[in-house]
Amino acid sequence: MKRLGLSVSVAGLALSVASTLLLLTHVTDQYHSHIQDIGSIAVGYLGAIVCGLSLSVTGVALLLWGRGD
Repeated sequence: MKRLGLSVSVAGLALSVASTLLLLTHVTDQYHSHIQDIGSIAVGYLGAIVCGLSLSVTGVALLLWGRGD
């Protein structure tokens, strides 16, 4: 469980970081910042960030659960 928990946690953190950077570049880009539907795009990126955070928490839970073995 230790290896699985670590893998899931790293994958979740990587997804969160990548989504945050994509959201930052998308919002600060001059072309994309003029798009009228920026709210729904931001919500999509925020959903990916939250998904990554939940994966990371799941990985930590698996690490702690595997500690009892």
